[in-house]
Amino acid sequence: MCHLMKTKPWAVMLVIICTLFTAFGQFFYKIGMQRPMPNFYSIATNYPLIVGLLLYAVASIFLIVALKHGDLSLLYPLVSLSFIWVSLLALFYFSEILPPANWIGITSIVIGIGFMGYGERHG
Repeated sequence: MCHLMKTKPWAVMLVIICTLFTAFGQFFYKIGMQRPMPNFYSIATNYPLIVGLLLYAVASIFLIVALKHGDLSLLYPLVSLSFIWVSLLALFYFSEILPPANWIGITSIVIGIGFMGYGERHG
C-alpha cells in the first residue's frame, strides 16, 4: 500500500535541525581529531569526539521522527543542507578556503531545496 502523505511543517523543521546537529557533529569530530590519540583511553576521553557522536545520535532520532511524519522524497534531500552548514563552519571557524566549485555546489543545493519547497506547495 503506497500513498503520499502530507508532510507536516514541523517535520521539515526537524530535518533542518537534524542537519545542524550533524554539521556540528562534524565540527566536533574535526576538533577532536586535532588531539593526539596514541591509545584507546585517549580516544575514549576525547570529549569533542564524544560530543560529535552524541550530536549524531540525537540527529538520527530527529530524522527518524521526521520521516515518520512526512514524505521521504521531500525530507531526505533536505539532509544535503548539512553540506552548507559544514562548509560555513569550515570557512568561519577553521579559516578554510572554499573554491568556486564549492560555492557553485552550495548554490545548487539552495536552488534545489527551493524547487522542492515550491513543488510541495504547488504539486
